[in-house]
Amino acid sequence: MNLTLPRFFWSEYRKRRKKGALITFALFWGTLSTLLLMAFGQGMSIQFQVAFSGLGETLIMVSGGQTSLEFEGLPKGRPNFLYPEDIDYLKDRIPEILRIAPESYGYFQVSAKGKEINRTVHGTTAEFAVMRTQVPQMGGRFLNADDVAEGRKVAFLGWKVASDLFAAADPVGNQIVINRIPFTVIGVLKKKIQDSMYQGPDADQIYLSFHAYRQIDNRRRLDRIHIQPREAGQSRLIEDRVRALLGRKDRFDPADRYALGFWNTIENNKEGLAVFKGIEIFLGIIGVLTLLIGAVGVTNLMYAVAKERTKEIGIKLAIGARRRVIVQQFILETMFVFAKGTFWGFITAFNIVHLIRLAPINYDSFGIEAYLLRPVFSLQIFIAYMIILGALVFLSGIFPAWRASRLNPIESLRYE
Repeated sequence: MNLTLPRFFWSEYRKRRKKGALITFALFWGTLSTLLLMAFGQGMSIQFQVAFSGLGETLIMVSGGQTSLEFEGLPKGRPNFLYPEDIDYLKDRIPEILRIAPESYGYFQVSAKGKEINRTVHGTTAEFAVMRTQVPQMGGRFLNADDVAEGRKVAFLGWKVASDLFAAADPVGNQIVINRIPFTVIGVLKKKIQDSMYQGPDADQIYLSFHAYRQIDNRRRLDRIHIQPREAGQSRLIEDRVRALLGRKDRFDPADRYALGFWNTIENNKEGLAVFKGIEIFLGIIGVLTLLIGAVGVTNLMYAVAKERTKEIGIKLAIGARRRVIVQQFILETMFVFAKGTFWGFITAFNIVHLIRLAPINYDSFGIEAYLLRPVFSLQIFIAYMIILGALVFLSGIFPAWRASRLNPIESLRYE
């Protein structure tokens, strides 16, 4: 094995250790900044998806509205409501619908074991659990098809409702009273991150079977219809078909955008992801620019080294050293300077990310800290970083190395 090149490198590097100290620190700081910014950027994108899925995934919510256009002799300004029969009417006529569930809700007094609170109570069906990410805690369950079909007086509680009524005790199997009617608790919602909601977070809600809910609230109309498409790309098509079908049934213009309200979480999710992906890219660029400062320092150092060693390079070329050996020596020195500076930056960033992830998230008051407490140090970030680092090593070393290798041996020997 030819050890000449490593010996050349080590001999020259030892002479310039002090000069390289500041550059090494700049590379350490640039690496640390780049990796942390990329980790926080990707972490925020992932947390947005997690938080938004707390409302539900691939979900379209339809609500009533008020007409803003005249239609077939009917005046504008008419209220337009949704009704239970609309569920089967839409499902039978729109094959793109995978799941559909009604929802009505009202604000009621709830009591249990001598405690009284006021909470929003919802009436819905079993499909609602999948559509709205209602995952029960161990030992409980959500409403099932039999509960709905038989109108059973059972209740599924948000975890804050369970805590307010039963403190640390297990509420499953116990009774609560809503509007003077007793209901048996069958499950409690598992804690989840949720930053999109209506009527407040799910932690503060109570869910009953739809027919049982009608016994405490005898309004015939629905507050919302929840629709899950078979494919996410069909959401706009379903919106148009719902407008057309309900427009024909309830006699309003399908082009009237105010006759029905739509909350298309699929499109909202796409927009939100695009925003967070933009933030992720922006933070990555800032990190790369910080690392670039260190790379410029390395380039300047190698140019200075090439100038100081002009005579030495001339001697090597004169006695037969190949130009590629000169290039390899400079590239090797550049790689070593980068490796020394970036290694500790990499280790420090890795440990900081894992320490931050140990901090618990407060599910009861979800805020911006939940986005910042979950940075991600992923394989994707590592690969991106190595590509950036490889490009900077090459660019920082190749130009000084090429300049040094192109020196004229005779002119180099005269250099003072």
